[in-house]
Amino acid sequence: MAGKKQTIALLEELANKLNVRVRYEKTTARGGLCQHEGSFQIIIDKKASDDYKISLLATSLKTFDLSDIYVSDGLREVLNNT
Repeated sequence: MAGKKQTIALLEELANKLNVRVRYEKTTARGGLCQHEGSFQIIIDKKASDDYKISLLATSLKTFDLSDIYVSDGLREVLNNT
């Protein structure tokens, strides 16, 4: 699988395909998936580690139906292992 930054970029691209907005903000919260006014968002502390960002993005995105979206084998492995 790609490096951590590339994995994050691929997860962000998948979120975009699912119409899920990814927001990096200064926060004391851990972040997570939320729904606001009918749209989904993933909020992540911008100072979080790359490992945490990958974990949070993957955990959030794998809750969606991905059957109609192409997901590479490497990215699918990330999603399945979180």
